[in-house]
Amino acid sequence: MTTSLEKTIAGLSPSHREALLWFHQRQGQDVPWPQPLADGTFLVNKAKGIHKPAGLQYALSVRESLSGPYDDHPPEVHSDGSWTYRYFQEQPDPAKRDSMFTNVALLKCRDDEVPVGVLRQVKAKPNPQYRVLGLALVREWKDGYFRLEGFSPAGTISQPEVGGTTDDKQEDVFNPENVEDARQRIMSAIVRRQGQGKFRTEVLNAYRNRCAISTCDVPAALEAAHIFPYLGMDTNVVTNGLLLRADLHGLLDQGLIGVDPTSMRVVISPQLKGTDYGNLEGATVKLPVKVEQRPNQAALAKHLAWARSTWK
Repeated sequence: MTTSLEKTIAGLSPSHREALLWFHQRQGQDVPWPQPLADGTFLVNKAKGIHKPAGLQYALSVRESLSGPYDDHPPEVHSDGSWTYRYFQEQPDPAKRDSMFTNVALLKCRDDEVPVGVLRQVKAKPNPQYRVLGLALVREWKDGYFRLEGFSPAGTISQPEVGGTTDDKQEDVFNPENVEDARQRIMSAIVRRQGQGKFRTEVLNAYRNRCAISTCDVPAALEAAHIFPYLGMDTNVVTNGLLLRADLHGLLDQGLIGVDPTSMRVVISPQLKGTDYGNLEGATVKLPVKVEQRPNQAALAKHLAWARSTWK
């Protein structure tokens, strides 16, 4: 099945089409912060990763930031130049998806097959740069992630739609011939989660193969957690990492725990108090011996500020 960009945007308003074509015409380019169009349309939003212009029922663009709190996945480019990108919703709790109007606007794009522009930050301030992935259709939402299928430079999507267009529960079909492929996918997912190659090795060595919060010293159970979410090699540095037991990594990513950069003690969400994780409150983070390998305080502060903003 091939989807044509030209046909997809044909029924949209002229201003909406012009804004979308800005992303398509710059696909693959690194650009500074996009300026508004001549008619005053803003292409992106500094306050939110998902931009829904006033008066429009659809999201216009999504943006991944180097300092963002969410674990968006690197895009996968296909042989025809189209691509797949998994972008995490605004709001760390998938169950609260619809509490954010921006998520609702992306779901509207999914339902009506209206494309969105996609940007990923590749260079930090003072002169930030953003890579334009182009335009994509929102194909699916699952477990907090929007699956975006991107148009090729030729304006087509030829990839099969995996998983359907709704978040309704799908029936799983077991095929024993696929077991080995499934095992390989699982192992690949574990490797990605634990941390890629050199980054994982450096974090393990810095923390001497011991979780920074617990006493766990089993490497297979430990993960190189990013304080800033992974976004290319610039974020794969020891000072942006913490060596954590897998479950604690999950709590960090969800904003349920953070680290006070001044005291280097664990701070927990009220949601964890009274649970088995309640005793983490105030725990001292075990730091690398080498000062230059210790976590970046600004990164910890930003993560903690974001985490606290999600607590109620």
